[in-house]
Amino acid sequence: MITKLPESSGNVIGFVIKGKLVDEDYRLGFIPVVEETMRTSPKFRVLFQMQEFTGWTAHGAWDDFINWPKFRSCERMAIVVDDGWHEFLTWLMKVSGKIMHIDIKFFPTAKTADAWTWLKEP
Repeated sequence: MITKLPESSGNVIGFVIKGKLVDEDYRLGFIPVVEETMRTSPKFRVLFQMQEFTGWTAHGAWDDFINWPKFRSCERMAIVVDDGWHEFLTWLMKVSGKIMHIDIKFFPTAKTADAWTWLKEP
């Protein structure tokens, strides 16, 4: 499940990522929000708050892959994780960040407020 966080505003958007991601999560909860933000802001920043994340279905993984080009407009990405996914996501996002040239930082769940602050800094 992908849910937009209420702290989102302007070019800073946040999402809770929970459970196993499927196609509908991208089509209904994620892509429309990112595309709307891109229409109003040439550059955006995003927070992903991972909660009990268990991966992707095959279609969900495909949606993730084909939508990464949208992130060329992403300046910063904060990823809030629990201990279970930190190592894997650190590797994945560092590789993706180098390819897409995104400034990515990881925050433990207890530091979620710090992640929002970092995203909103000039």
